[in-house]
Amino acid sequence: MAFLLLAFSAFYTLLWCVGLLLTLKSDGDKNLPVPIMGLLLFLGLSGYVGMAANEAMNNPPKLTPEAFNKIQPGMSLDDLTALMGQPGADEAPYDFTAYRISYPDDVTRRLRSDMRIAERVDAVAKLKIVGEPSKANLRKGEGLGAPADAERGGVMGLTIILVENENETRITEGEHWTYEDDMTAEDVAKKIGEAIDASESWIAVGSTDDEPTTVAITPELESNFGTACNEGRCTIQIAAATELAEDAEEGTPLDVTGAIRIRSRNDGKPSDFRGGEDETFVKIWTEKGVLLDADFSTDNRMIIAGFVKGQTVGATQSGLEMPQGAEAAE
Repeated sequence: MAFLLLAFSAFYTLLWCVGLLLTLKSDGDKNLPVPIMGLLLFLGLSGYVGMAANEAMNNPPKLTPEAFNKIQPGMSLDDLTALMGQPGADEAPYDFTAYRISYPDDVTRRLRSDMRIAERVDAVAKLKIVGEPSKANLRKGEGLGAPADAERGGVMGLTIILVENENETRITEGEHWTYEDDMTAEDVAKKIGEAIDASESWIAVGSTDDEPTTVAITPELESNFGTACNEGRCTIQIAAATELAEDAEEGTPLDVTGAIRIRSRNDGKPSDFRGGEDETFVKIWTEKGVLLDADFSTDNRMIIAGFVKGQTVGATQSGLEMPQGAEAAE
């Protein structure tokens, strides 16, 4: 648009210049103020539009259909910054209804329009300790201090099996922690939590104020953060003191303990971790539509890109005047 106005103002500058020359050469009364004022007006306009055209050439719009179509899934924020410049500040308010635009579909599940980021939530598995303390000196009696088998259902010799990807961690009573007479469910939860937390692959907290008889376990390896454990990479299993006996037909463990529950289960089968969410955020780029820029549009431009785990998953745009069929790229 700036270049059209420059051509327009240059043409009329030349026209008024010719008019002034003709007025000077004419006989009779010369009405010089009119051509002089016209010439000065269009000289000023030509200068202003010339500066605007130079600015448009030196700083062309970065939010263009071509830039938008280059956005691909898996691109990093640095990739998009190199393509379109720095995004706007996260705290900047935007009236999306004015742009008739919303967040990309892949991030709307976790982000409302007034949110810019949802922090990572690690998948978790919880162990529930059940049962009463065993009486002193009756370590093979009833209660928590009984052997970890189907008949007694205690914790003596109990093994907790934690699996992540190809790695397996075993936490066994008597080796990694020890049941002592009169330990309560809260005491056992605390001891098991400390034993699991001491391993390289897991973080555990046992016996909190909110859940005194529960052990909450989350992954410590970065490869399992967020939803990775939700995708079947992490499991937890309780095994009795004796080796797990399996039914030949069903293939299910028969020898289990009732002292520890995983989601109210004590059948000895592996249980998956659940509840994780990967970090999700959006970045927003905006440009003002200026009459004298180089794209022939006065519409304000906006591009919103959604990221999960730091990688682009989708983008939407407004005001870019996409070519026919280009919207499919969204």
